Amino acid sequence: MWLQFWRVMHAGTRNFLRNAWLSTAATAVMTITLAIIVLSFISNSALTSTIKGVTDKIDISLYLNDSVTPGQLQTFEAALSADPNVASVTYLSKADALSDYQRQISGNQQLLEGLQLAGNPLPASIQVRAKDPRHLDSIIAITNEPQFKTLLDPTAPPSYSGQNKATINRIVSVSNFFKRSELVASLMFVVISTLIIFNTIRMAIFTRREEIEIMKLVGATKWFIRGPFVFEAAMYGIIAAVIAVALSYVILLGGGPKLGSYINVQSTINFFRAYPILVIIGELVVGIFIGAFSSLLALSRYLKL
Repeated sequence: MWLQFWRVMHAGTRNFLRNAWLSTAATAVMTITLAIIVLSFISNSALTSTIKGVTDKIDISLYLNDSVTPGQLQTFEAALSADPNVASVTYLSKADALSDYQRQISGNQQLLEGLQLAGNPLPASIQVRAKDPRHLDSIIAITNEPQFKTLLDPTAPPSYSGQNKATINRIVSVSNFFKRSELVASLMFVVISTLIIFNTIRMAIFTRREEIEIMKLVGATKWFIRGPFVFEAAMYGIIAAVIAVALSYVILLGGGPKLGSYINVQSTINFFRAYPILVIIGELVVGIFIGAFSSLLALSRYLKL
């Protein structure tokens, strides 16, 4: 069994070297395909982390009237906390709001003096952090209920609305566009790789047709005849996977820190540093699968045994 498998590997390697130009072309396209796949994973992970980092910092400030009683406040907080999209609810009193504002303007003496003359004009508020800031309909519905709407200061609308909401929606839309584009590009190159390997194996079958006939006459098994072609195609995927992973690490570790001010790539870098074996195995599996699948298609079409 092992001797037969060794012979299949030897024959597949010989075929790979015999068709050097075709093998190089197929491996190059496969390398591009696998590089795009792993880079798509990197950018997808980085964009997801970036959006999560932005949205995690966003909360909704609901400004309250000064006449709100402790009982009304407790009921309002309970209703908001019961919403499935609410991650946390925090009450900020008038005194706390004033202290926060004073810290923010600590370097502006004129504003501090004016604030002392005006007293404390800042309202108390409820800070609501949503699990998904893009979908606030249920939270807005609670604030619009008659028993709660009267608790809000009509002169101070919720902080998360208008331009801020539109900005987050634009960020998410751009991210989704890039994710779709990366998926389409990956699928396109997978198809191209499959076609190139398909035609490479087809030409190899035609080149070796006399040798195949002799093998059939001497009683070679179907596996022994087909095996070298499958192994040859798998070699395209193995070599391409190694090159693609090396390129991905160079790009990620070399260019990642420079992109840190634009998108959050640190979590992706940490993953690639912690699990290099997993990354390599994943690329090898994808590369071998594409190669073997393409060769089996060509064999089923052009090699009748």
